[in-house]
Amino acid sequence: MNAFEPDFIIIGSGPAGVSAAVPLVAAGRRVLMLDGAFGMAETVQGARWERTLGSHLQSLRPDDGTSPKLQAPLARDLINGFLDASAIRGDNFVAVGSLGRGGLSQVWGGQLSLLDEEDLDGWPIRHADLAPSYRAVMARIGVSTTGGGPEAETAALPAGAIASRILARHRRYGLVADFTLWPALNAVLAHPVDGRHGCDLRGDCLFGCERGAIYSSVHDLPLLQKSPHFALTEGARVTELKPHQEFGWAVTTADGREFRAPRVLLAAGVLGSAALLSHLVTFPAEGLRLLNSPTLALPLIAPERLFRRATATHSLAQLGFALRYGHARLDYLTGGFYEVNTLPASSFINRMPTGRRGGRALFDLLSSSLAVATAYFPGDESRTFLHLNRTSEGGGITVRGGFADGLEERAKVILGRLAGHWRRLGLFRLPGAAIATPGTDAHFAGTFPMGGWGNLSTSDLGELSGFPGLHLVDGSILPTLPSKYITLTVMANADRIGRQLSNT
Repeated sequence: MNAFEPDFIIIGSGPAGVSAAVPLVAAGRRVLMLDGAFGMAETVQGARWERTLGSHLQSLRPDDGTSPKLQAPLARDLINGFLDASAIRGDNFVAVGSLGRGGLSQVWGGQLSLLDEEDLDGWPIRHADLAPSYRAVMARIGVSTTGGGPEAETAALPAGAIASRILARHRRYGLVADFTLWPALNAVLAHPVDGRHGCDLRGDCLFGCERGAIYSSVHDLPLLQKSPHFALTEGARVTELKPHQEFGWAVTTADGREFRAPRVLLAAGVLGSAALLSHLVTFPAEGLRLLNSPTLALPLIAPERLFRRATATHSLAQLGFALRYGHARLDYLTGGFYEVNTLPASSFINRMPTGRRGGRALFDLLSSSLAVATAYFPGDESRTFLHLNRTSEGGGITVRGGFADGLEERAKVILGRLAGHWRRLGLFRLPGAAIATPGTDAHFAGTFPMGGWGNLSTSDLGELSGFPGLHLVDGSILPTLPSKYITLTVMANADRIGRQLSNT
């Protein structure tokens, strides 16, 4: 046992784990955070070529159909390390997780959304319960809009030329009933704050922000470590959780160490948490349901920008948009609009029906006029299940991905409607639009939902049914998955749980 005797053990140093730790530590509760990584600098290190191509030239491997951010060297290393250690594999599914310091916040897209009352229908909490935590998290991580807007708490960053033009047109033409467009809200700084630098508009955000402008939970760890109530143990990859008669819970790591505390907060990511709990709970015969967001990518061209020089901007989302496609409360898409000149050329080339050589030539000619709109469906349009493998099959978990019946046909109609809205704003659809492989979204939720029924449910504080003192604080406990970006809500919910547990 460590000499530091914690009131809480938090498993995972990603956004959820850090967000739960902050209010607990502030309240004087002793928190031990277990992290599977062996150290990581507060900002991404290495020469620019190494961050872009990878120390082993990982980015030159053939395109695997995932999003550009998941093909960046840092993302490949984090995800592959997680899959190797956790024995999780995908079947028609891109399994995404991280054991690295800061979790997936090292490689996330940074776009933020807040859920409203309608999004939270069916949850055991209301928007008023989350509102203080939304405010606290946004103030901590640093937020800006692209092109300006009322949501930003820091100065706005300049938008690219295409984004600026279509947003101005959208405002001038007036609102339409089923489609909305707004300046994207991102977790990126416009000016220096607490040792982090502001964005310099270099445009290589996907390869790790060496300036620390894009938020990562790594940035919060040094601040937490200044408190005598917080301890971080690195190289502590958890392999087992079990109830302990005297101390509450015992946590065992891969190197044989054991840590004990009255309460454990599991923040290992949806797949990582499911793997750890697979020894405690029984998965249904049909598999453990996982919600994920089926994803559409729509390449676009702005003819009026042909052969113009690209403007300096970041490579995160420039704009956010939403399209309602049905009558149910969650029947809407949410997405991000990106200017292609800030993305890797492969994100465009590999989706063109012209072959790589033709696609490269086309990209070089047209890049200043190209854009991509990425749209997410709500989680009820997915049909993904986690299955425990037999010992004879090597153990571990297989994630089998799929879509709701009829989604691919509905998506064709929706693509046509989206293309019509973009055309109204001066953008034209290019070939190559498609639904991505399940899991590409990395928006996962719902395996152990708050307010559910049976042994796979959790309370409004994330406490697992039948296991007092064991709480989940990551996306696993979100009862539904709206199409909005969920990382901010995961963080706010973890903050809310931490605040309430600090009084226990």
